[in-house]
Amino acid sequence: MESLVRTMRIIWRAELLIIEAKLNVAAKRIGATAFAGLIFIFGLGMLNVAGFFALEATWGPIYAALGVAAADFLVAALVLLWGSRVSTGPELELAREVRDAGLKELEAKAEFVHDEFEAARDEILALKESLVGFSRNPVDKTINLLLAPLLTLLIKSLSKRKD
Repeated sequence: MESLVRTMRIIWRAELLIIEAKLNVAAKRIGATAFAGLIFIFGLGMLNVAGFFALEATWGPIYAALGVAAADFLVAALVLLWGSRVSTGPELELAREVRDAGLKELEAKAEFVHDEFEAARDEILALKESLVGFSRNPVDKTINLLLAPLLTLLIKSLSKRKD
């Protein structure tokens, strides 16, 4: 029973590691997306104004605004691309292997316990049949139980006398 509890604890810890790894990746992705959004907003606010004033003299007001907006969108796209590529490390695969091994061991133990219960059930049913048979006709049952060994002894003793 102790090994069953130990196996359950191993499976539980492996599941926690898997969940933790997935949450870490989700947090990084959310953080990267939020950061990209923040860059996008501030980029459209502060950098756009500065870029616009810098480019207005050479490109004119329309092309200066388009150039600054394109640069902001490029930076935001690069941050989003980086955030989408964040993945779990090898610890997730290791946690899955530990969990799967624990589940296989748990299944094997459950099958062993099931077989033990079936064997115990069969023994109890045989005992019940024996007791029911004895309660219905105790004299016949007693004679059968005692007569067979007595006859065996008698036959053996008679065969020894002949030799």
